[in-house]
Amino acid sequence: MKILHSLLNHLIKLVRKFLLKLMLISETNPLANPLFGDTAILYAFVIRHLIRLEKGKKVLDVGCCGSPLTTIIKEIGFNVEGIDIRPSPLYYDNIKYRCEDFLTAKFDNNYDIIVMCYVLEHIGLKGRYGSTEVEGGDLLAVRKAKALLKPNGLLIIGIPYGVEKVIKPLHRVYGKNSALLKYLYKNFELIAEEFYKKNENNVWIKCDEQEAAKVNPSEDKYALGLFVFKKMENEMRSTKQDIS
Repeated sequence: MKILHSLLNHLIKLVRKFLLKLMLISETNPLANPLFGDTAILYAFVIRHLIRLEKGKKVLDVGCCGSPLTTIIKEIGFNVEGIDIRPSPLYYDNIKYRCEDFLTAKFDNNYDIIVMCYVLEHIGLKGRYGSTEVEGGDLLAVRKAKALLKPNGLLIIGIPYGVEKVIKPLHRVYGKNSALLKYLYKNFELIAEEFYKKNENNVWIKCDEQEAAKVNPSEDKYALGLFVFKKMENEMRSTKQDIS
């Protein structure tokens, strides 16, 4: 029994050392994280397109919890509001944070810009971030975003890209022929799109759509698809039913 107890203690120490080593690797070599660097690309894309616009425009950041993007948008001169199903971990002057489900939230105003980065792939998938199961939740979300946008308003999107797949309960991965992108290409004017993937050295590189579409995704592997869409100026004003 004493020998068994000693072996068990030794095993526990080895496991602790192994976990500590993993933590150190993660801190000293961020590239050990398969997706490390993706949010830097995502945020840069959003800011690059926002800084070209007239300041003071009204922005809705969907899925803002834990992201620095909302505060950055505020600091570069926009009137920003954030919404997330999870409560915000911070208070920031002149930013309204709403802890609500975007699909069921009521809105009184329309927006010049709606940002949906790393959020559409989760909406309607139960089991992560407190989401409930809603069939086609991502498509419902972009339809609602369209209704909330002013004419000529911009919808900025960042999503996992590659071979189309649903990896429950984590996320969806989209391809050009996915229902989501078909809807967006049909109902908006495409202003910009960019694609990125990891190379053989685990470094993010810019690529074309065809290369990104070949990436076979998993829980921690996919390409990135970044898009700016514009709502048509001649769009009829959406009904209250569309945005309720």
